[in-house]
Amino acid sequence: MLEPVNIVIFGLVAFVVLPAPLNTVNVTGFVLVAVHLLIGGAYWAIKVRQLRARLPVPPMIAAFWWLRRLCETALVAGFVVLAVFAARGEVGLESVPGVLFYLMAVAEYVNYFHWQLSHQTSADLARLLRTRRVHRSHLYLDMRAHRS
Repeated sequence: MLEPVNIVIFGLVAFVVLPAPLNTVNVTGFVLVAVHLLIGGAYWAIKVRQLRARLPVPPMIAAFWWLRRLCETALVAGFVVLAVFAARGEVGLESVPGVLFYLMAVAEYVNYFHWQLSHQTSADLARLLRTRRVHRSHLYLDMRAHRS
């Protein structure tokens, strides 16, 4: 449930502590990672609700099929923005935070919608060490099991 908190922390570090300029590349990357973190936070909120209420299906899981397409489209659009600015020679050191945010957004997309990249619980870490491979993400498994 730390995803919304991470958005605030990332924004403060990038734009206040560093401070990175509010240019198109930095803002685009930040917005993309923020959107992915919000979607991930929403999934975990409905997953907690499902478990606490002992529901057979996570509430509103069908919305994540649409959100997945939205994320894919946003990542493609973000890549186009980065490519256009890079082609014009406008991506320099001041745009590194935006590029890093973009790469984080891609990683979050993969982590939520396809393969579990983050292993924050002891059970996740134990499974990773035992099997020595990444597994499908929890959201992916829920989406696959509860197609509507």
